[in-house]
Amino acid sequence: MVIILTTILIIRVLMMCSAFLLNLTKSNSAVIRQPYNRLLYSTLLREIHHEQSFETILIVHNGNYAPEVLLQAIQQLQLPLMIVTKAERSFGLKQNFNSEIMAILVMDSSIDLKLVDTLANILNNIRHTRILNIAINVKAQEEYKKSMMLSYKYYNMTNVLLTFVHREANEAGIMKFFLLKPYPHYHWDALCQPNMTPHFQQHWRNMQNKTLLTFVEKSDIRSLYFQDEKGKMQLNGYVARFVSLFAELFNVSLQMAYPLNLSHPARSFLSRQDSLDNKDLDIPMFLHTTSNEDELLHWTDIYEFDQGLFMVPCAQSLSTREVYAILLNVEFLGCLVASTLLLSLIHSLIDYIVDDIVQPARLVFSDRVFPAVLGQPFAVRYTHSRSLKILQLLLFILGLYINTQFSVNVKTLLTRPPQHRPIESIQDIVNSPQKILLYEAEHEIISAFSGHNMRSVITTQNYTYLIDMQLHLNTAYSYYISSGLWEILMRQQHFYAHQVFCTYDNQTLFQNLPWAIPLQPNSPYREPLNYLINQIHDLGFMDAWVSSTFSDLLKLKLMSLYEPHVQNAPKSLKVNDLFWTWIMVTTGLCTSCLVFLLEVIWRGIGKKMATVRKARWKK
Repeated sequence: MVIILTTILIIRVLMMCSAFLLNLTKSNSAVIRQPYNRLLYSTLLREIHHEQSFETILIVHNGNYAPEVLLQAIQQLQLPLMIVTKAERSFGLKQNFNSEIMAILVMDSSIDLKLVDTLANILNNIRHTRILNIAINVKAQEEYKKSMMLSYKYYNMTNVLLTFVHREANEAGIMKFFLLKPYPHYHWDALCQPNMTPHFQQHWRNMQNKTLLTFVEKSDIRSLYFQDEKGKMQLNGYVARFVSLFAELFNVSLQMAYPLNLSHPARSFLSRQDSLDNKDLDIPMFLHTTSNEDELLHWTDIYEFDQGLFMVPCAQSLSTREVYAILLNVEFLGCLVASTLLLSLIHSLIDYIVDDIVQPARLVFSDRVFPAVLGQPFAVRYTHSRSLKILQLLLFILGLYINTQFSVNVKTLLTRPPQHRPIESIQDIVNSPQKILLYEAEHEIISAFSGHNMRSVITTQNYTYLIDMQLHLNTAYSYYISSGLWEILMRQQHFYAHQVFCTYDNQTLFQNLPWAIPLQPNSPYREPLNYLINQIHDLGFMDAWVSSTFSDLLKLKLMSLYEPHVQNAPKSLKVNDLFWTWIMVTTGLCTSCLVFLLEVIWRGIGKKMATVRKARWKK
């Protein structure tokens, strides 16, 4: 009996010990699992931060509280932390905070697509941000992966690392990693080694020959297309070359959204924004500008800062006709007339006082004085009068001075004629008779910003015609151009002896216009385009592309190095060049005819009066 009781007592003691040990084991397992998971999170976040640093961590989750283990791991990084739940209102992160962030999307047990929408709104315009998607206790993993992949594709998120985490004790610390790869199409790629680096990759460095739609404007010098000698379409221009380089570097296949047609360009620049709104284009081969800052957020970084300015014909030399108008001005002719009248009167007074010679016809205009004033040979009569000899000496000196001055002015003004007053400001353009040729769509914008009433503006709907007039430096009009086109035109004019078109600081209408490549909202190609924009500016590709475009424009005969409006051979005088000379000759002839008629009339009156006197005397 004692043996039986002892046996039962031992069994009970053993059962109590077993139960105590079992509870102790469960307690230790729960305590150990939590630090182990925290260590995994901490290690993962440190490795990601080491790959590329971030300054803020954003947690978006669908529970009331964020996972404590994850928060403890983040605290070790000592970085600012933002926590957003599905019940909270989303906000724009880029407009208010530093965009160098690490986003963590936490879903517990099930798929919550509204949470993805919240994250997408927060990451608006920065959806290339690294996203760590933590799925806790998700059983239907394949369904979860498929749904999340479609959501990420819809919101253009390309940089996602997915990990599945379990809370069960027998799976403590086990994480499965899947990397989202967007090219050539969205798919998940399992990471065999959980600790492999890098955890996030720049997938845009190899887009796996993905096809992107683009578009070229023939009327835009930045993007030029033409047929070469073999009949193949060729592209040039510092924007088209940039997009082509982008395709070459990042393994992209470009496809035209509209067929290239030399005779009928696909669209005008007015349909640029319409094409983007309709999501026709991925990366267009043109630049656009806007004053809307929100619109610029969707576009690439600034490709170039441009200026809108007026190009006017440079001040031209005076024509021969205008030179003679300067030579035979009122001051010169007044000097001749006044000298002739005064000296003729003095000469007549000396003749009358000294020699008692009265010549009324020479009182105002003496044929002996006028040639002397002109510096020409003149007749003198023998006299003993010293005063008349002094007068004749004065006539010689005056004629020599006037003749010498006139001859010097003629040679100077005809060999190096002065120039017209240049058009140096917008107000000068408004007051100038020179017409301004504008594209019709630009007229209202320019008139509104200039603040002037452009009375001398001529508009055209043919943009190709306008560009042709500008490239051939047609001086019939002034033009509104960009500083990029002005740079090409200046390269052309460097080969000229005289610059044809000029521009001045006071003729700049728009200062520092930001030009960028317009993209679809949250385009996944914005990050690689921005990277390449910075590279080509640092390496000086822009200057090389502008030079190449200028060379092709010359080959296509869209521009010419032949300097217009220049006479290489000596230019003979024309009838119109001596306009003022003919005016003076005609005036002299008319005056002589009038004097002749007056003399005839006066003589007739004299004869009649003499006849009357003779008849009276006979009586």
